[in-house]
Amino acid sequence: MDMTDVVMLVNTNRGNGKKESLYRMHTLLNKLNNPEKNVSFIHIAGTNGKGSTASFISQILIQANLKTGSFTSPHLEKVNERIRINEQLISDEDFISVTKKVAAVVEDVENECGERLYSFEILTAVALLYFKEKNCDIVILEAGIGGRLDATNVIPVPEVAIVTSIGMDHIKVLGHTIEKIAKEKAGVIKEKGDIVLPPFTSSVNQVFQEIAENKQASVHQVKVNKVQNIQLTENGSTFSYKPFKMLKINMTGKHQVSNALLAIEAALVLRQKKFNISNQHIVDGLEKTYWPGRMEKIQENPAIFIDGAHNPEGVETLVDSIQALFPKEKVTFIVGMMKDKDYMKMIDKVRPYAKKIYTVSPDPYRGFSPSDVAIEFRGKDIEAESIGSITDVIECLKTQPSEEKIIVFGSLYLIGDIKRLWK
Repeated sequence: MDMTDVVMLVNTNRGNGKKESLYRMHTLLNKLNNPEKNVSFIHIAGTNGKGSTASFISQILIQANLKTGSFTSPHLEKVNERIRINEQLISDEDFISVTKKVAAVVEDVENECGERLYSFEILTAVALLYFKEKNCDIVILEAGIGGRLDATNVIPVPEVAIVTSIGMDHIKVLGHTIEKIAKEKAGVIKEKGDIVLPPFTSSVNQVFQEIAENKQASVHQVKVNKVQNIQLTENGSTFSYKPFKMLKINMTGKHQVSNALLAIEAALVLRQKKFNISNQHIVDGLEKTYWPGRMEKIQENPAIFIDGAHNPEGVETLVDSIQALFPKEKVTFIVGMMKDKDYMKMIDKVRPYAKKIYTVSPDPYRGFSPSDVAIEFRGKDIEAESIGSITDVIECLKTQPSEEKIIVFGSLYLIGDIKRLWK
């Protein structure tokens, strides 16, 4: 087995089983001697913000000298990004070694279940086995889609669970109302566990409160009235919360402040559980955090940002950042989205702030038609132009005037390609 074989197994569509239970996942882990047992976990679900929140928490725990595993998705440039210990990517050698052990039982599981395992289920098992073999002190698990039936939800009661946000994404799988989606995400709440939440609307709050009450779980919600002195710049943000004064993060946007607040609350819950996390660990961890592809500035002049906003909530968050950072300027946008998304509605949200819109397909088969989208926006009196390839996008970026503000957004496939080629 080499890395090509690993990618074929853990990052290629292959499943055919219905997600009606976690039986396949439990069967797989049983044959691997249950690597999820006797491990401390932090479980993170949500529509957006999971990766950033995981990274904030990871850095806090690293500052506290805890060997910290992280399992996140998707990746931007290489699949190794999904499995990390102390923010160091799993090596190809370890990835191959652990995947061999999981692959050895996949056929037995599929014969027993009468269904093919999904790649994400296999990858989750690889991550759990790797973290167990490396004796991590604590492991951060990011759910893929939803929570209740997500492959990561096979773990026992975590030290703390977090739901970062609730938005209208993956509605065919999770439900067509915000309350149904919330109920699926709330599936990460376990008996007598702890759950950290941001402020939600009253109907979503009710969903979480009822499920938490039924499971005798403790709810820890970010206190909005304790957040003060938020200052946003192109290069980061500062804010105060509870006893923490003028905290600094090197990621920009109100949404990143919100993600940092969730990480603080989670760290405080862990402290109550006798994890040795000081205030200084929290301060230093937040400042050291970096999470790529989320309103990330990749060049100064012209100012070029890349942002993986690919669902309605993500685009609304992007608009909030534009309003805060560039209140009196027009922005040049480069956008690429998958054709199964409501992309016209999402791109229309940035139209009032657009100087010009370039369109590009993030995938030759699944991406939208850049020429059709450009034509439609030209009909709305916006200067718009389609670009033939990601390579052409790079050349376009290199020729922009130094005073421009440019935001590339949309599919994470697009953002990953931009990062790779920009280097």
